[in-house]
Amino acid sequence: MSDVLLRGKILGFEEYENYVMRNEFGETSPFRLLVCNNTSFSFVMVNPYRIFDDYNFELEDDTMNRLNLSGDAVDNIAVLCIVRPEDNVLFINLRSPVVLNIKEGLFTQIILQNESYGVSVPFAVKETQK
Repeated sequence: MSDVLLRGKILGFEEYENYVMRNEFGETSPFRLLVCNNTSFSFVMVNPYRIFDDYNFELEDDTMNRLNLSGDAVDNIAVLCIVRPEDNVLFINLRSPVVLNIKEGLFTQIILQNESYGVSVPFAVKETQK
């Protein structure tokens, strides 16, 4: 997969909106790198469904509208979460996923109301079955 240009906002970095999603870790890896254009920062992202089987939430109409999504556009939606490494442990922010409209190249980070999802949850990636 080649670099994908994206427009959107990460909470705390609202002044930036142009990013590139890079496949720095290999095609089969659940990890991606979200790089902000014209700056020196990036975010390691991971597919939360490769980590937690029961991770789910409903998209609110406001989010669907911001991403130009309709109710039947489920195939155009991707969800990634920000990863934070610390002392050889990976932590994931499940409470604030990044939702992408992959067809339009748009994303937004949302805050889930479900308080059972933490902002700093240690994890290990599940092995995929072949």
